Amino acid sequence: MPQLSSIDKFFGAVDDAYDVVLDTLKAGVDRGYRVSQGLIEQTRAGQQEAVELAATIAKSPTDLAKSSGAVVQTLTKTQGRVLGLSRQWLDEAMDAQQEGREALRRLVDANRQAGEAVIQSSRGLAGRAQERARQIVRTRDGGNSAKAEGAPRPRRKARAAEPKTE
Repeated sequence: MPQLSSIDKFFGAVDDAYDVVLDTLKAGVDRGYRVSQGLIEQTRAGQQEAVELAATIAKSPTDLAKSSGAVVQTLTKTQGRVLGLSRQWLDEAMDAQQEGREALRRLVDANRQAGEAVIQSSRGLAGRAQERARQIVRTRDGGNSAKAEGAPRPRRKARAAEPKTE
């Protein structure tokens, strides 16, 4: 397998960071959907129970024992639904917290990889620039290299005096 260049590593890390963000958004949308569905189902069940309670009371309005029993049964079911929905919300919140930590870890890792790729690329560029500068200094006829080797330095031409205007 060919070794990836530092630019490929950088863009791969950036792509990984975007994947983390997208995965986190998708997980949040899915979580919201599950909570919404649970709320809709619990509301539907509560509505059906309320209709059944009203029908029970309407069929025999003078039977207090039957009506009271139906009210207590409906309240008990309502409390159970509220507890179930609360438990679902807490479970989703705990899952969101865990997914958030994992997403943050992945994002930090992707940013670290991108930073390492930039550093590696910068080192390569600096090394090539340094080598090119050495080559230029070695090939020049004048300057410090000529003086160090004992060769005469070329003289600069004196500029002609410019007339002053007042």
